[in-house]
Amino acid sequence: MLSMIGLIGGLLLLIYLTMKGMNILVVGPVAALFVAILSGMPLFPQLAAEGEADLVTNYMTGFTGFVAAWYLMFLLGSVFGKVMEDSGAADSVSRFVVDKMGMKYAVLAVVASCAILTYGGVSLFVVAFSVYPMALSLFKQADLPRRFIPAALALGSVTFTMTSAGSPEIQNWIPIEYLGTNPYAGWEVSIIVAVFMASFGYWWLKRMIKKALAKGERFEARKEDPIIDEGRPLPNPIMGLIPLLVVLGLSFAFHDSLKQSALIIALLGGVISTYLLNRKYFKGFWGAVSEGTVGALIA
Repeated sequence: MLSMIGLIGGLLLLIYLTMKGMNILVVGPVAALFVAILSGMPLFPQLAAEGEADLVTNYMTGFTGFVAAWYLMFLLGSVFGKVMEDSGAADSVSRFVVDKMGMKYAVLAVVASCAILTYGGVSLFVVAFSVYPMALSLFKQADLPRRFIPAALALGSVTFTMTSAGSPEIQNWIPIEYLGTNPYAGWEVSIIVAVFMASFGYWWLKRMIKKALAKGERFEARKEDPIIDEGRPLPNPIMGLIPLLVVLGLSFAFHDSLKQSALIIALLGGVISTYLLNRKYFKGFWGAVSEGTVGALIA
């Protein structure tokens, strides 16, 4: 019973401390310590009997094993997101979607922009920062409460696109090694679930915004709000979309032969194609690569 309480309590503690802004590298061991204490697990190998599990050994073995198996995917995913951002390709795609849908469908435009970029393999962190200025501008023009912008960004980036069949996001690929499946496993069910998540999530978000408007809530501007650089030249939206399709195409082509390692080829192909197609729009390609590398280490 105590072990179950420790397991659930550790998960709740992990969520709570993360929401409070604590670094996951600190929160993870703290939550693991909570679980270990309530489970009666020895904390150090010196206190464990021969062959018995202990917190330090098991936690570090699991941690280093995960890093060894997935670091290259994290690295290339982060770099791909940064080069898409630095070249303006991510902005170009999202701005194209926003312009086509317009102010009348402000919320849907934000969700769709995030969904296209996320499903194309761009890191959700990059997606959020890329789409946010345009979301802010749209919500301001439509006079919608700004507190719903994070919800619109999250709906398009961390729900139906992040885990749907075929998604090159790392969350869809991690189970492959353990379940012996491929990134398209259960695609029939995945389509149904994705459609439900997208439609219900959008309906619920619109319902909440409508209720807020009925109560008199409106957009409130802030002095520190980012301003879209309208003068910066951006690549053609098609040139921004092609790297996303390259990532999807390569992951599909190699997933049977390379399993999760296909993601390395796919993301590397995305980085190379972004550079070749949009190199004249980069602020600093190697600077973006460096930022992506640092981002992977932090993640």
